[in-house]
Amino acid sequence: MKNKILSLCGALALLAGAAACGSTEPAGDNPNNINVGSFPGTIYTYPLSVAEKKGFFTNEDLTVTLIDGKSGPEILSAMIGGSTQVTFAQPGAVIPAGAQGQELKVLGPYSRGRVVIVATEESGITSLDELPGKRFAVPQRGDSNEQRTLNVLDEYRIDGKKVTFIGTGSPATTAAAIANGQADASVLGLTTYESLLAKGTKLRIIAGSTEGTMGERGKNDVTGMFTTTKQFWDKNPDTMGQFCRAMKSSVEWIADDANADEATKILVEWTGLPEDAARSVWESERDTWTMDLGRELWDANVSYVDPKIDPRYDDIVTNGCS
Repeated sequence: MKNKILSLCGALALLAGAAACGSTEPAGDNPNNINVGSFPGTIYTYPLSVAEKKGFFTNEDLTVTLIDGKSGPEILSAMIGGSTQVTFAQPGAVIPAGAQGQELKVLGPYSRGRVVIVATEESGITSLDELPGKRFAVPQRGDSNEQRTLNVLDEYRIDGKKVTFIGTGSPATTAAAIANGQADASVLGLTTYESLLAKGTKLRIIAGSTEGTMGERGKNDVTGMFTTTKQFWDKNPDTMGQFCRAMKSSVEWIADDANADEATKILVEWTGLPEDAARSVWESERDTWTMDLGRELWDANVSYVDPKIDPRYDDIVTNGCS
């Protein structure tokens, strides 16, 4: 199966009016002042909030400004264009950019959080094989969520071409499309799923990565990673080491049982979830980040985007903190 490959330089030109993909420079002249692209309110970028609130960035002599993004291609394009120096991104955006010649580096924490394919109760959908002919919401056509869904359907020999994918703009507007009945189904991270339940939207999980019902894609899924340009990485190794260590401290703090109450409180502030839902998300997701990404796992995620792409593991993937 051949998935749509997004042109990141084209997206940048469209979104920011840039003539070409440019270099990335730190905020101001101080390499310790950096802008970091983030998806606000999601579990995947929750470690950024913890690092900020617990002073892990400050401990590393970093000043970090979080820049909110709406979609994977948009947030990665902003970094390539120079608006940010580091960004959170999904494989479905990072891998095509590398294949198109962008010199990128990825680093931890790598997110492997729970993903669920859901349907509204009103749709009547009870299984994956009932998705053809239905409306399926994704933030942007061709993004990681659409690729993920098509991979799962393909593995189960279900015709994904008969699913009507609807680009809704962002995780928040995707949730709204489901709640308002504009879509019958979607693939969601746990925070969006719990948020919809808390607001009264009746959903049915028809497949899930931790349930073992999303096939090999579910077992191998990397839901996100942090990314910078190779130019910034080579020019500012100390800064990248500081950022990596701060994030390592963050995910270790999140995973510690002793921090359950405070971690839940920060998650409530970051996501807007009710406290009981936030506690449930924390318990499920607290150990789903890693600072290392193995070759086999990276190669698998590259093949999900397009099996013809050279994985370039040694050139792109970094493990641990320098």
